[in-house]
Amino acid sequence: MTEAHATTIPFPRQRDGSVLVPVDVDAAVDGARMLVALHERVERQFDAYEAAEGGHAAQHQAVGAITRALATHVAVEDELLYPTVRAHTGRHDGEVARQLQQDHLLDLLLVELGGMVPSDRGYDAKVRVLMQVFRQHARDAEQLLVPELRRRLGPAERELLGQRLLERVG
Repeated sequence: MTEAHATTIPFPRQRDGSVLVPVDVDAAVDGARMLVALHERVERQFDAYEAAEGGHAAQHQAVGAITRALATHVAVEDELLYPTVRAHTGRHDGEVARQLQQDHLLDLLLVELGGMVPSDRGYDAKVRVLMQVFRQHARDAEQLLVPELRRRLGPAERELLGQRLLERVG
């Protein structure tokens, strides 16, 4: 019988004091699991916005945190994830193109929100659309791209991708 050992890895603290950790502690810094952890990080910021319940200062602060989390997320996808998927298979070029367009929509919504304040008409609706687009984006990535990374990359390659994600996020 083999015994599983979790590797202790020092995770960098974020500016908000949170630590980005893999979804599965036994996964160390597996790139696919780190992407899921990034999705969860954005979801936590959405939760903070929803918890603000009309408090304009808290909503504004939450949208700032959402913007920072999404900017990091989009950057690691564009710089690390999509090139890795493309390097290992051309089968999913259409899906990668769709993910890039979703990233672009997220950017546009963030730009528009950056020029607004929570008391503006349509602010909350725009944040809700942002949440909806991101959630679809995350589902798509987790259903197709994450399994493809697991299938096409060996354990050492997934760990290297995970390390690069951590470095980029940190």
